[in-house]
Amino acid sequence: MDAILDPSESLTGFLTSEPALLSYVLGYVMTDDGFVDRIENTVLPADISEFLIFDFSGDPMSFHIVGTQSQSLDMMQVARSLSLEVLTTNEMTTKVVQSHVGRIPDRQTILIAAPIFNQGFAEGVLVTVVDVPLYNAAKPDGVIALNKRIVQSPDVAHLKASDDNAILVPIGTTGLSLLFTSESNLFKTIGQELVSKAILAVSAALLLPFGVFGWLGKQTILRPHAEVERSRNKLREQQKELSELAAIARKAEEAILITDLDTRIIWHNPAFERISGYSASQIKGQLPSELLQGKNTDPKARAKIRAALISHTPVTVEVLNYRNVTEEYWVRLSISTLFDDLGKPYGYMAISSDISDRKRDEANLLATTSAMEWQALHDELTGLPNRRCFNATFEEHCRGPEQKPALAIIRIDLDHFKNVNDTMGHEAGDLVLCKVARILRDVTSGQNISVRIGGDEFIILLVDDGSLQAACDLAHSILHKVAQPIDYEGKIIRVGASFGIASSECQLVERRELVRAADAALYLAKERGRNQVVAYGAEEHRKVIGVRDTAEQIRRGIERGEFEPFYQPQVDAQSREVIGVEVLARWVHPDRGVLLPGSFLRVAEQLSMLSTLDKMIMEKALKDVSTLEEKGVCLPKISFNVTANRLSDPDLLLAIDQRDFGETAVSFEILESVFLDDQPEFLDFTLDLLREKGLSIEIDDFGSGHASMISLMRVRPDVLKIDQRLVMGAPNSRVCQNMVRSIIGIAESLEIDVTAEGVETRQHADMMQRMGCTTLQGFHFSEALPFGELHAFLKTHEGGLRNTG
Repeated sequence: MDAILDPSESLTGFLTSEPALLSYVLGYVMTDDGFVDRIENTVLPADISEFLIFDFSGDPMSFHIVGTQSQSLDMMQVARSLSLEVLTTNEMTTKVVQSHVGRIPDRQTILIAAPIFNQGFAEGVLVTVVDVPLYNAAKPDGVIALNKRIVQSPDVAHLKASDDNAILVPIGTTGLSLLFTSESNLFKTIGQELVSKAILAVSAALLLPFGVFGWLGKQTILRPHAEVERSRNKLREQQKELSELAAIARKAEEAILITDLDTRIIWHNPAFERISGYSASQIKGQLPSELLQGKNTDPKARAKIRAALISHTPVTVEVLNYRNVTEEYWVRLSISTLFDDLGKPYGYMAISSDISDRKRDEANLLATTSAMEWQALHDELTGLPNRRCFNATFEEHCRGPEQKPALAIIRIDLDHFKNVNDTMGHEAGDLVLCKVARILRDVTSGQNISVRIGGDEFIILLVDDGSLQAACDLAHSILHKVAQPIDYEGKIIRVGASFGIASSECQLVERRELVRAADAALYLAKERGRNQVVAYGAEEHRKVIGVRDTAEQIRRGIERGEFEPFYQPQVDAQSREVIGVEVLARWVHPDRGVLLPGSFLRVAEQLSMLSTLDKMIMEKALKDVSTLEEKGVCLPKISFNVTANRLSDPDLLLAIDQRDFGETAVSFEILESVFLDDQPEFLDFTLDLLREKGLSIEIDDFGSGHASMISLMRVRPDVLKIDQRLVMGAPNSRVCQNMVRSIIGIAESLEIDVTAEGVETRQHADMMQRMGCTTLQGFHFSEALPFGELHAFLKTHEGGLRNTG
């Protein structure tokens, strides 16, 4: 009996996991055709007659007859009641149907009900109807008749109590029992052992065919079904995994498509439609290379993709695609080959993400970076390369052997460009600069470059033909073009230019020294009157070498203290008493003797050492004054020539605070050229501080034509010193005399004194005295004296030394 029921129970449980049955129960499909096909293609035990399907409410959905006859109408109510019980317990249940009451049955019906689960919930019940043969037959008189019946185990105690002749044998774990009964009283007289043996014999007779049937069932049903079950479980796992992957792919932001080995699209996700702009009908069966790529797609990227497809290797590229043929967009594309369980390729999977925004940002960043780099290397106003660009380019061409083709440098300065800005405004100045830039741009090509290095200064680097002649010809051509008048708001602007040229062809300097050589030539062009071209030749080279030697000697001279103060006496125009001295710098050179300022001041200025020299001379002179006082000689006044840079030096005021000048008055002589109308604001402030400290201010070389009357009123000097060229020319020039009288008149208006410089003769002295000068200074009285000779002069001077007391 076990061999009949166990296979039926196993088959019932197996069929409840059939997807077609679950889809029918859940309502996904309207018919159970898929389940019917499944059971028709399955070898079923012969005792199974029907299958009944109930929904989650226990209502019948369908039934299927598989045996020779149907009892479904008789069984339906019992089966429905059983399905409700199973829906409550969620467990498989076996139930015997009590039929054929009142007579000995030859067959009995067993119902096997199993729940149909979905995600842990019972969504329906499958009931299998099994007809079990009992083999009960009538026996001759005198033969003991054993009748058999299948009963529910819970009814066993009741049946035994009602029939003393009943014998029960449990049927496996089904919850059913086989009941043996007899109408004969022989059970009462025959020993229990005999009866037991008889029952066992009959049971063996019954069980033997059932056992054989069960073994055959296991071989023909259970084992094949087990294999099918394992395959179906694996398939269900794969289907579940694929379903999950498909669900993820459908929701993914990245575009995903699958192709066959011919790269024709067989599946894609919604993101691919969104990104590509094509509909599903336009996509399926297409070749991605023809659908998405176009004329601007990088051929190298396409070749890389083709190579990866042929070799079945993964590949990742960034490629330009086309949306609806015309609209370009960028994707990051990853392609992998799909392989089956045997390792055979059957298609490709491509995953792509839209990176157009990133590419756009990169392009903007590149454009911004390029723009920033361009701005860093070019002049904003003219668009010409700037000094930084020139330095890099020039350094590049300076590398390598000196035998390389010649290089030439043309240095250009616009003449009196400041006047354009001052008289017509900066817009006019910008117009001039842009015009010059266009001229330079037009005359340079190839590797040659024109550069604006700042202000009104330009440089041309000649690489293609760096000969001196080519550079000179080009410079003269530019000079002619720059000199052409420029119309600005109905007014004419004219500017000139000075040119300095140096070429490595001359082999006077190394390539890296060409700029300095061109600067030296430019300086000479300005010194010779401007608006001309000067080439750096052998003579200029000798001068440059001389300047370099002088510069080095100046540095050494400062270190050694070779610069000394010399003193030129100043006398009262009326009494001819010495009323003070002017301190003049002299270089006591160890080899060349005493050198005048003309031989070193310009170079010292180029070296930015004038302030150092001023400081050194002042300290030595103040020390000499103290020495004179120790000897009983008190100078009424001492005057120092001070540059504008020295006036801005904070150490100057600090040095004055630290000095005790005694009874000697201190005066600062400042060149008239410092007092221009656009003088720096700090100058007024510094002069006020100097006056507060008791110093007086004198304007040197007055009459050279720099200072305006307004500037003079702002400075409020204590003394005007007439330029010596006017004084020396006065005896023979009425113009000089008139100029001197005018200066004296200005001084009288300002109520200040006047000193005449350049008094070389008694005639000069007498004339300046008559014209109204208060102080005289010049070789007529004394040249500049070293400190040792000054002491002697003060003692022997005819007019004597004015008493400061």
